[in-house]
Amino acid sequence: MLFSSGPFIFLFLPISLIGYQLLSYVGRRALLVWLALTSLFFYGYWNPKFLLLLTASIALNFLFSLAVGDEKKSEPARSRWLFAAITANLVLLGWFKYLFPLLGFFRQYGLIQHDFGQVILPLGISFFTFTQIAYLIDLRQGAAKQQGPLTYSVFVTFFPHLIAGPIIHPREIMPQLEEGRMKGLRLDDVALGLSWFVMGLIKKVLVADRVAPLANALYAHPASFGLASTWLALLCYAMQLYFDFSGYSDMALGLARMFSIEFPLNFDSPYKSSSVIVFWTRWHMTLSRYLAEYLYTPILRSVNSRRMDKGKKVSRKAQATLEGFIPMVFYPLMATMFIAGVWHGAGLQFLIFGLLHGLYLVINHAWRLFTPKGSRLHGKLPVPVAVVITFLAVLVGQVFFRANNVHDAMYVLSTMVGLHGAGPAYLGSAWNHEIPSSSPMLRTPAGALITVAFCLFAVWALPNTQEILGQVGPETVRLPSLLPKLAWRPTAVWCIALTGLFAFAILMLDASASFLYFQF
Repeated sequence: MLFSSGPFIFLFLPISLIGYQLLSYVGRRALLVWLALTSLFFYGYWNPKFLLLLTASIALNFLFSLAVGDEKKSEPARSRWLFAAITANLVLLGWFKYLFPLLGFFRQYGLIQHDFGQVILPLGISFFTFTQIAYLIDLRQGAAKQQGPLTYSVFVTFFPHLIAGPIIHPREIMPQLEEGRMKGLRLDDVALGLSWFVMGLIKKVLVADRVAPLANALYAHPASFGLASTWLALLCYAMQLYFDFSGYSDMALGLARMFSIEFPLNFDSPYKSSSVIVFWTRWHMTLSRYLAEYLYTPILRSVNSRRMDKGKKVSRKAQATLEGFIPMVFYPLMATMFIAGVWHGAGLQFLIFGLLHGLYLVINHAWRLFTPKGSRLHGKLPVPVAVVITFLAVLVGQVFFRANNVHDAMYVLSTMVGLHGAGPAYLGSAWNHEIPSSSPMLRTPAGALITVAFCLFAVWALPNTQEILGQVGPETVRLPSLLPKLAWRPTAVWCIALTGLFAFAILMLDASASFLYFQF
């Protein structure tokens, strides 16, 4: 069930909220049961047979948690149980997400002859698998408390984050599920959450879904596009991906807030980033945090430990030497981004996407380390120029992220730099066949250019949703925008404006337009 679908908006969500409020008079346990049941229904609505997979994963990991968190067991025994649990989770994820594409790859190159076919990838398997691994690791390290089966089930299945995140830590959600915190609906949270949800819906339906057709046409027929039309389509995909994931993140946080549950921010104007390092702190923020805490940091600690055993330095000054840079910067970053690429998909193009961003990060860190502050090389690049350079680097990575295979990605990249000639300025008669009537602005090159320019203006010049809603901490550096004082209030003016945009978005709903991150 999609957040942007009629059944969800007009049936599932109202019933969930009303039921939650009514059961608040019964007590916390009734509320937890209600959240678990509605979340399981939400997941099973798409494909009921995968409910068995989800519930089996929850049951298995809960049993593992009992062993991992058992303080009566020895430390080595608890570590062995943790290793077994992580292995079991990764095997399950590998079976559905990687095994059959890998077998298909081997068959494509004649390494095997039998066609093993494909399996349907269960929605959200990466997210609920990573969420449970985080719980087990935190439990082993003493950063999380052992939970009962009901609370644990809600932690994993709560529908606003079940399918595509954000990836939440136990320490963020568990305290909010404790006795005394769950007291039914609060009007201020419902108003804020509903406004947040509507803003996300607007991004998804009125922007992301409208620019998607041109991007889809490019990757379906890359040889049909010329230099100019390829750039237009690439920018359309960049805007589609931005507003699709931003919209989803807003809707997820808004839904959780309606139930007075706060999720961590997951998207913070990443295209305003002046470096790739900053970009990864603003794009899919909870995934970046997850990879940093559970992969990058352990790798770096292991490297540093081995260096110290050998009497070598692990300081920043040591990193600024070739001998220290490779093991302490290059290796942890490339290993982490390799996993990040593989996490996004089983194709070779996703592997290249991850390694490309790993290379970006390595170059970015090398610049910081080998040209220290005070150097003449610093302060010479204006921030707008740095933002554009970072955006172009991200745009190149998105070619591999979106392409059906490496061959198509390389063809698109070569067209970008004019290796196939200028080609037609647009698709001609084929253009209109690819663009539906719901995206009239894309039917001409001029219209597509205006659409992209509007999107870039919104991305670079306007405040983001959480800034408008006042949901950024006082320590957060507010990025410059043309409307710095634009602030949401629960007033009649905001209500009328959002209601009008909501009604327009409902008229434009496309039942087939799934969120892009659902495929991961």
